[in-house]
Amino acid sequence: MHGEEVIVILFVLLIIAGAALMITAMVNRGKMREMAHRERIAMIERGLIPSPESDPAAFEAAAGLGRRRESTAGVRFRTAGVIMIGTGVGLMMLITFAAGAADIGFGVGGAWAALGAASLLNYFLINRNEVEDPRPPRAWTPPPNRPEPPSNIAP
Repeated sequence: MHGEEVIVILFVLLIIAGAALMITAMVNRGKMREMAHRERIAMIERGLIPSPESDPAAFEAAAGLGRRRESTAGVRFRTAGVIMIGTGVGLMMLITFAAGAADIGFGVGGAWAALGAASLLNYFLINRNEVEDPRPPRAWTPPPNRPEPPSNIAP
């Protein structure tokens, strides 16, 4: 075996180990979330009020603390801005190092990065006027009291 083959084999093994670790973590997280959900359902069925930490969004809604939503247009401008800045920096590096023309690289890449910066500026200007969440706050209601089951003792 040559040194290059060993490096490739080690790289492949590292990727496989990382993927296995990620899959294990995802399965474990799913099980933990399922257990927390079952615990919450059991508390509600017994008439107990779950702690606010178990569902912060429902707690804020019940307390009347309105949350703000970002506008869809703002999110699109932010995404476009980040992509264009990345494209501009990439073009700048590609043209500068591959073609050896730094002035052209900075011109073309800089133009794309400037367009991306303008998009990000537009996002910040749109986001100043954040949209209030139109949904009314959700109030938690306890389940109705269930009658006690009949005893197993005959009269």
